[in-house]
Amino acid sequence: MFTPTLTLITQAADVPEPVLLARLSAFRALPPEARARVAVQLRDPELSGKELHALGRRLRDATAALGASFVVNDRLDLALLLGADGVHLGRRSVGVADARALLGAGVFVSVACHSVDEVLGAAEAGADAAVLSPIFATPGKGPPLGLSTLREARARLAAASRGVAILALGGVDAASAPGCLAAGADGVAAIRADFGGALPAPPAG
Repeated sequence: MFTPTLTLITQAADVPEPVLLARLSAFRALPPEARARVAVQLRDPELSGKELHALGRRLRDATAALGASFVVNDRLDLALLLGADGVHLGRRSVGVADARALLGAGVFVSVACHSVDEVLGAAEAGADAAVLSPIFATPGKGPPLGLSTLREARARLAAASRGVAILALGGVDAASAPGCLAAGADGVAAIRADFGGALPAPPAG
């Protein structure tokens, strides 16, 4: 099962589709094994189902051409129609087991989490990844959890012998991503940040 090092989340109001596609195209300079660690997550809840489906087809084509992964936020029907590699579940989504029952046992499933206890709950439910947010200050997302919460989540998962991946979201950019990885995250996710066609890497040493 893949775990993306970098997930680009769609939000057309902040990052128009041409800009997103240009950012995605910049990863073409990376070798195939690095491109495979990039994912695009279809979100844009303000779009109609028809608009989301059309956007999803274009993004599915773009990620397939790049060798990257394609994940759909919440909409299991669209994930199924588009042949998505995975689905991201929020608080009001169906459970992990129900998502797998529809999409298949091998599909990547991530779960939105806002506390260490929720990360442990995602692991208990059998999710592949817990998307922990907001790590840093983000408009309208409440108090930031900080890198200390990433460290605590990683330590408690280890103590409980749970193997779920942790993806850091919320105010993460190219400058702060290495710190997230060093604190225990397996990858990062972002909406507005431009990573310039480079994957975040933990600091040397």
